[in-house]
Formats: sequence, structure tokens, C-alpha cells
Amino acid sequence: MVKYKEIILILIMLFFLSFSFYPTLFELGKAKVLKDTRREFILEHNYYWPDYNLYLSKVRQGYEGHLTAVERYTGEVHTGSLIQVFYVFLGHLGAMFHLDPNFSYLLGRIIFSPLLILVIIFFVTFFFRSFIWQILGLFIILTSGSFPRIYTDSQGSHIGRFMEWWSNIDALQRITFIPHILFGQVVSFYLLSRLTMNKKQITNHQLLYYILLGNAVGLVFPPSLITLNGIIVINMILLMVKNTKSVCQQMRLKILNFDLSFCTFHFTFCILTLPSLIYLFITTRYVPWSSLVEYHRSHPMIIPFWEYISATGPVFFLGLLGGILSIFRRDRKYQPLIFWLIATFAFAVLFTHVKEQSPLRFTQTGLFIPLGILGTYFFREIYEFLKGLAFNNQIKKFIVICYLLSVICYIGGSLYIMRVSLLWQTDFITQRANASLPTVPYPPQTMYPLVEWMDAIRWLKDNTKREEVVLAEITAGNYIPAYSGNTVYFGQSNTVDYEKKQILVDKFFKGEMTKKDATDFLDQGRITYIFVSFQEREMLGDKKIEEIYPFLKQVYSNPSVSILKYR
Repeated sequence: MVKYKEIILILIMLFFLSFSFYPTLFELGKAKVLKDTRREFILEHNYYWPDYNLYLSKVRQGYEGHLTAVERYTGEVHTGSLIQVFYVFLGHLGAMFHLDPNFSYLLGRIIFSPLLILVIIFFVTFFFRSFIWQILGLFIILTSGSFPRIYTDSQGSHIGRFMEWWSNIDALQRITFIPHILFGQVVSFYLLSRLTMNKKQITNHQLLYYILLGNAVGLVFPPSLITLNGIIVINMILLMVKNTKSVCQQMRLKILNFDLSFCTFHFTFCILTLPSLIYLFITTRYVPWSSLVEYHRSHPMIIPFWEYISATGPVFFLGLLGGILSIFRRDRKYQPLIFWLIATFAFAVLFTHVKEQSPLRFTQTGLFIPLGILGTYFFREIYEFLKGLAFNNQIKKFIVICYLLSVICYIGGSLYIMRVSLLWQTDFITQRANASLPTVPYPPQTMYPLVEWMDAIRWLKDNTKREEVVLAEITAGNYIPAYSGNTVYFGQSNTVDYEKKQILVDKFFKGEMTKKDATDFLDQGRITYIFVSFQEREMLGDKKIEEIYPFLKQVYSNPSVSILKYR
């Protein structure tokens, strides 16, 4: 029989899932009411960054039957790899249900979002025995977010959030965020619970299963595995230090009993999950995958410390206070959560200097979960302290009620900031649905594409080979791999020699190349088709590309787009 407590927890989960998915549902409601009738509705996600189409291009590869991922955003010849293969598998899964790539991506969010909340529910029920504190803990974890940011514009004063550009830090968006990040959070916290919070001896079969999951996380979202292994290493070091002291004091090798086997299993896990990280390290030394690391080196996303703290909100300080309190009280149950905070910031500092990964990526490992649990622990201990005060029952009851009301007010304030985020997202979607300019935008997801523009991309999908390279400016270059499956010369930060190619593309479309320079450029880039639309024509000015480069032959045309073929 399902207990009432389980029903309440499920209802809370459904509430937050509905809350977080509402902007997606709201956008679907705009599908038939776009103000600019020249535009076509497509469901997109994470509008600030041009990465959505990158993921979608991998989903399309799975949808079309590929088993490994190739990089369609650069023209260099290469074989498939396991980098971003998660989205290839998502495409296969979507194809099983006859979902197009956009809805296959959405399927990933639908699968892993409830799993993340279930993992959080497991953690709050593990750390808090009282049902009321389980509920409060769940609310604190799921709602805690930015301090309010007061700003003014032409319409007056408003309340906003800090670091609005970093979607993963927003309490509303992170619950149903990007699928591979959700996967990393779900699996890494599951493994944390199995490896550091499970009192039962780990069997060899269980260890093998955990190692396979660990390698999967390493391939899909490396910061999650790096953080998890960092926690396990810290745990092993402290355990060995503790037992070394015991040996020195008692002159007996007690470490040979339970604790050595504990270290053996965890050491084995860390060593045997390294292959996924080593694979990525080696693969990203070769073109085109090397562009991933090179872009991080040249455009590192450093943590803006004070802004990040402001965006994390009060729970940052509550979590730190809870961690310090648990150390003073020697409550070792909370050690793995403290280690998660230490490992996250240690790796963020490390990768500030070792340019292999952007430091800000380590804030996407689910830091809000340990901060929320430790913050709840701090609230609970203050509550227990107040209950123990030597006052008469009426005064004590009044103090405790006022305190609990303050905790509820904190949650209410966090829910209000979530509402601010909701309005911010729905306002953007409304503006997007009503917008008509610019005709072709960048970043790509800031407007819906033109129907004729998408018709040209569909023509490429139906009439060209996937390996044939298409040349276009940045927005078309970003869309083509996602919606036609073609390779482009240039279109995303994963493009090899991104800045250099951008200069060459601009020079080509401005007509600043001689015929020989142009043919050399097209030959070296393995370019077969040239996509000419608004951005490209803006570069050309009053000139026509066929007149500048007469060796190009038009193979497709509509009022918005011309596609020309070389060779």
C-alpha cells in the first residue's frame, strides 16, 4: 500500500516538474499563433547559447541510424567517436517512438528530470528522519536560488536574478535542464550514495555495475565523474589517516580488516573509471575534437566569484554553516556532502590554471543538492537548539513557531524568485513569438526561423549527402547540421580554427577573394554547396555572388535563399 508520505512526496515532485516544464508547454501553445506568418515554429531550448543545435545534430545522427558521433560543424575528415554519443543514443530512443530530433531531445529532459528529483528525495529521506524536515529539505533544495537583484529600465524598477545568462544556476530551469547534465547529476549522486553512504559490503557484481555507470558519466559529463572521484579520494585519505593513527596508538594493524577492503573497492572504482577520462583526453588531442579543448583554453568560463555567490543565493551561506556545524558536532554522516563542496571548488580552481575544462562547468554537477541538504541540517539544528531553551512551554512554543515561519518565509522568497524566472522565460517566449526582426538572428535560438529559410535546409537534407560540406554564415551554419544533417564549414565553437574560419567566411561573402583564392578556399575546405540568405547577402552588399564567383552554379532558389554548387 502506498503511504500518505509517499503520495505527498510524489505530489511535490509533480508540482516542481510542472513548474519547471511550464515554459516549454507555454511555448508549444504559441506554435499556431506566431505574429510573423513568414516564420516556422520549432521547439528549442536554452536560448542563450548556440549549443542546442550542436546537441540536436548528434540526436539527428542517432535518429538516422549512426552508432557514433561525428562533428558536423567542421569540414575536416574524421571518424566517429564517443564524444557526445549520449545524444546519438537519445536519437535512437526517439526514433523508436517516431519522435523527430527536437522531441527526442525533449524526451531526454522528460526522462532524467523526475529521476533527479527522485534522487533528491532519496537523499532527504536518508539524512532526515522527520517527515516535516524531509519536506522542508526537499523544498529548500529545489527552490533555493539567487538573491533578488533590483534593477530599473524604461518601465520602472524590477526584481531579477543574478547570472541570468547561466541557466543551470536558476532554481526553476535546472530541474529540467540539458539532458546530459541531468544524466551526470542523477548518476553521480546515485553512485555517491552507493559508494559512500551504503553500510553494506559492496559485491563484485555491484562494483562492476558502478564502474560501468561511472565510465558512462565520464563520457557524458566528465566534471561529474571527476568530482565524484575527488570525493572518494578525499574519503579514502581521511580513512587511511584515521587508521594509521589507530595503528600507531595500538601497535596493531587494524587497517587490514574492514577499512582496507573499503579502500580497495573505492580505489578500484577510481582506477577503473579513468578509461573514460583517458579516452576523452586522448581523443581531444586530435582534430576535430581538439577544438573542444582549444575553445575552452581561448574562451575559459571563469567563475565570477561574487556574482556566483549572489546567484547561488542564501543557501550558499546556509550550506557552509551547516557543513561547519556538522564538523564541530562530528556528524560524519554529512561528510560526503562536505567533500562534494570541497571537490567542486578545488577542481574549479585547478581548471582555472589547467586549461582542459572551463571552471564554471564544475558548478553544473548539482552543487545545489549538498548545499540544500547542509542548509536544511543547519535549520534543523537551530530548531533543536531552540526547543531545548530553558523557557516555559508557551514562550518556547512561540519562539519555535516564529522560527519555523521564518524558514517557510525563506522558502516562500525562493519560490518568488522562481516565479520571477518563470515570468522572465514566458516574456521572452512571447517576445520571440511576436518578433519579426532581425530576419535572421544570432544567437540562433533568439527567434523562430523563416519558413523559406527552413525549406532550403530541408532541400539540403533531401538532395545532398551528409558528408558534403556546406558554406554559410554563422546562423545558417548553426542550423544546417541540426535540421538537414549536413556538414558545414563553420557554424559553432566546435568548428576547428573557429576564429580563422570566421575571417575567411566573411572575406568570401564580401567578395574580397580573387577567383583563384576562392577556388583554393573551397577546395581546401572540401566545400560543395554555398548557402546564401540574408546574413550572406548583407555581407555581399549590392553584389551578386554568381557575378563575383561565376564558377558557382545555382541548384536551388526561393525568395529568401539561394543554394549554389561548386564542382
